[in-house]
Amino acid sequence: MTTIEHARFGLLEPGALRDTDVLWQGTAQLPDGEVEVRLWAGPSSAPDAEELDALAARLTDLPALDAAARDALRRYLREDRYFIDFHVDELGDSETVDRLVREAAGEEVGADAFVAAMRLSSVGLWLSGLSDEPPVVLDYTFEPDLGDQILAVRATRAGAVASVAWES
Repeated sequence: MTTIEHARFGLLEPGALRDTDVLWQGTAQLPDGEVEVRLWAGPSSAPDAEELDALAARLTDLPALDAAARDALRRYLREDRYFIDFHVDELGDSETVDRLVREAAGEEVGADAFVAAMRLSSVGLWLSGLSDEPPVVLDYTFEPDLGDQILAVRATRAGAVASVAWES
């Protein structure tokens, strides 16, 4: 069975997987708390030290990646505010929505305020060969206890934001 030892992820056994699954699970630190992280692999995944180092660097630089992702989220929501409107309409009983509406003072809830209220709920790291998409996925939620809608921000191994997508 193939194993690899990595400073951040520890002892990994990708050869033990029969399907795409979580190979490692842990947390990463942001100034406002910890974020859950999962490293995904498949049965044919054979990560090398360079790939693992690049993915680990995204966790070390998570505050900078979070800032870049939030910039992308603001641009996305300025172009299409349906995600904001959906949450304001659907979560009328939410204290956060009440606060955002009150602070908007009769105007629409803005992208800046909405993104500031969103939380990074998890980070997915995908080993090469599992997808043609960029391998780092940051899932942002708004009121996760009240809904399952997320904005997923994809980033490259180098940490460049590539896309934003609405998922549930």
